[in-house]
Amino acid sequence: MKVELVLAGVGGQGVLLMAEALGTAAVASGLNARVSEIHGMAQRGGSVVCHVRIGEGVLSPTVMDGQADAIVGLEPVEALRVMRYASRKTLVLLNTRPIIPPSVAMGAARYPDLEDILHVLGGFAGRVITLDAVKLAEEAGSTVAANTVMLGALASTNILPMDVDTLREAVVSLVPERFRDVNVLAFKLGYEAVKR
Repeated sequence: MKVELVLAGVGGQGVLLMAEALGTAAVASGLNARVSEIHGMAQRGGSVVCHVRIGEGVLSPTVMDGQADAIVGLEPVEALRVMRYASRKTLVLLNTRPIIPPSVAMGAARYPDLEDILHVLGGFAGRVITLDAVKLAEEAGSTVAANTVMLGALASTNILPMDVDTLREAVVSLVPERFRDVNVLAFKLGYEAVKR
C-alpha cells in the first residue's frame, strides 16, 4: 500500500510538525516513508507545503501532480494553491478558518468567499471534508494545536496505513511536555469531529 499526502498552510501553523509526526509514525510502524518541505517566507506567514509519501517503492519525497491521496489544508487559500496534486481520488481535509494576508488587510486584494473556495476544491477532488480546527483547538486549550486537530481528523479517514495510537504517540513524542495534554485532546477532538 502506498499513501501520498500534501499538507499546506502558512508559517506558524505547524505544517512541518504534522509532516514530521506522519513520518515518525510511519517509521514506528515499520513502513517506508519520505517527507519533504517547501517553504518560502514561512516566518512571515508565507506558504508552507510538505509532501509525505508512505509505502513500498517510495523513493522520491515529492508527490507528482494529480497523485495525492489526501490534501490537508490548514488554511483555505493555501489548500487552493496545491490543487494541482489533486484528482478525483483525492480527499481534501480543510480547516475553514482563514488567515487574512496583509494585502487583504490593507484593502489591496480580496479574500475569496469560503463557498467559492469549496466549489473550486470540489471541482478538483473526489471528496472535501471541512472543520473549524481552530475552534476545536481552543476547546483543547490552545489555538496553536489546530495542526494536531487536523492530524486527528486525518487519522479518522482511514487513509493512513498506520494505526491511530501510533500517530498520536508520534505527536506526543514531538511536542514539548507542557503541551502534551493539550495536543492529546486536540487529536481526539479532530478524530471525533470527522468520525461523526
